[in-house]
Amino acid sequence: MATEVARMSEIPVGSMKRITSFNESVLLSNVSGKIYATQNDCGHQRASLARGTLEGKIVTCPLHGAKFDVTTGENVAGIQMTMSPELMHKMPPEVVSMFQRMGDLLSDIDVRPLKRYRVEVKGDSIYLDKAE
Repeated sequence: MATEVARMSEIPVGSMKRITSFNESVLLSNVSGKIYATQNDCGHQRASLARGTLEGKIVTCPLHGAKFDVTTGENVAGIQMTMSPELMHKMPPEVVSMFQRMGDLLSDIDVRPLKRYRVEVKGDSIYLDKAE
């Protein structure tokens, strides 16, 4: 059974909104005027994707930079560990080396795809149904 969860007017094109539905944290994303619903928790360490960035149909996790296609739930880029050149020059070489090794290890971690939900829009109302 579909449940009303938000209004289109609350989620402009190119933006996201975190809601709770079915006792789960859900991310609503407006991609070119169409609403997509996925789990809000990153498939890596459960960080809130709503605190990340949405570029086109790709949401980037704010914690480790994993990227997901909100239209399919697919993980399109794994964990990213980067350090600005300015910061690298300020840190001892041992710390930089340790950070780089950690980044190499983290890049091999399998990041699960996002669960998706069925979305229906009626007028300004957005309805969700159980996960696909």
